[in-house]
Amino acid sequence: MCFSKEELDDRNTLLAIQATLQERVKKRAVCTIARLGRLLRRADGSGNDTLGKADVRRALEDHQLGLSEQSFQSIWRVLDWDGDDRVDCGELMRGLFGEMNEYRKAFVLKAYRKLDPTKSGSVSMTDIEKFSCARSHLTAVPGEATKEELRVRFLESLHSACSDAAVISFCEFEDFYEGMSIGIPDDQDFANILKNSWGI
Repeated sequence: MCFSKEELDDRNTLLAIQATLQERVKKRAVCTIARLGRLLRRADGSGNDTLGKADVRRALEDHQLGLSEQSFQSIWRVLDWDGDDRVDCGELMRGLFGEMNEYRKAFVLKAYRKLDPTKSGSVSMTDIEKFSCARSHLTAVPGEATKEELRVRFLESLHSACSDAAVISFCEFEDFYEGMSIGIPDDQDFANILKNSWGI
């Protein structure tokens, strides 16, 4: 496949923006990506998980992720490959922040399948709380927080990814771990967190 100079420049700009945004949100990536994903899905009034330029620009600015006009246009040209002035929510998130590698995705999927054995596509927050083994991997720092407080924070962060207070979809679950993935450079450390959190 041959790319024009403009397409190559846009793709290189996209990679540079991904690195910049990952660095910018590293300390708040879980909340930022989960909430941004939820906001983008809500902003899509058509129900087909696509968004127009104005919705995307507003959502980015609401999360202190504003881009220069040139950078935004470069990203838009790459992601709006069919030229219909709409982009898919999932593609947008992956375009902005990159995505987990297949090794990490396999653990996220394995954890979700454990939570959703009937493959209904959503898991109740009650089941999330029941299956969560977060206490087993969290380390409490004396004087800062107990293991139970850390578990509650973990569950609250996961809950913040949900558009429905009672359930979490696979898409929302994946967004949560996409955010976590940004702050964890080692694949095995990431896998261990999922293994210990969900007993997989």
